[in-house]
Amino acid sequence: MKEMSEIGKARRLARLLNKNSGRMLCVPLDHGMQVGPIAGIADPAPLIDIVVEAGVDAVIVNPGMLLRHGHRLAGGPAVILRLNQTTMWRHGTPTGYADTHSRLVATVEEAVQMGAEAVITYLFTCNNRPEEETKSFETAGIVASECRKWGVVHVIEAMAAKGGFARANDPAVVAMNCRMAGELGADMIKTDWCEPERFADIARQSLAPIAVAGGPALATLAGTLQFAKDTISAGATGLMFGRNVFQQADVAATLARLADVVHDRSELQGDPCAMPLGAG
Repeated sequence: MKEMSEIGKARRLARLLNKNSGRMLCVPLDHGMQVGPIAGIADPAPLIDIVVEAGVDAVIVNPGMLLRHGHRLAGGPAVILRLNQTTMWRHGTPTGYADTHSRLVATVEEAVQMGAEAVITYLFTCNNRPEEETKSFETAGIVASECRKWGVVHVIEAMAAKGGFARANDPAVVAMNCRMAGELGADMIKTDWCEPERFADIARQSLAPIAVAGGPALATLAGTLQFAKDTISAGATGLMFGRNVFQQADVAATLARLADVVHDRSELQGDPCAMPLGAG
């Protein structure tokens, strides 16, 4: 007989995935805790309403956003709660640091209390300071253990640290990060894209389903859709696209087209969507 926590994980994981395709379209809305307000999400309320109306499978939010806007998500997409904060995305900016630093800001128990289906934590490797990588692994391990206790899905965002000694899209680094996250017990992995042939091998050998991060905003909607098609064709289980969604001129239309790609509802043809990115 399965433990109650195993049943909980299975039920929550099913909520993250489309029942027909078995894949996930997720919109990260957690940028504010990492970099502050940015175009397209400075006022999250209207964006959340659009995302919910579009019927996406999941969103990533911080504790404060869930406390403030959780009522907008009721009955909507599955909630992945961000449990830690990092300085990584400020690297190279006036408010950044020479290295990546991260820390926990919430617990798995609090995620359960707030009704989240899953939690997400960073796992940064190749940091210039080995103690920072050590801390990242310790945090992921503690959260993984708590998720097993509470039956909560654990998404590990495994990436090479900015400012570190490795390229984020190096296939060998992506493969290493995904395997390490799987061995830590991740139920799903968020990671960087790399060349299609190598990514296909990584996805096939992974110990957990892999969702691809959107990365920097692309120049056109057509570029975003082609990127999405490439990742799904290479074996990704999901997309976690933030800026490539909410910084598009038409967010609702972008989500509809991405859902078609992720869930095999249509094929991209030509370049009918070559519209520039807007402020969302």
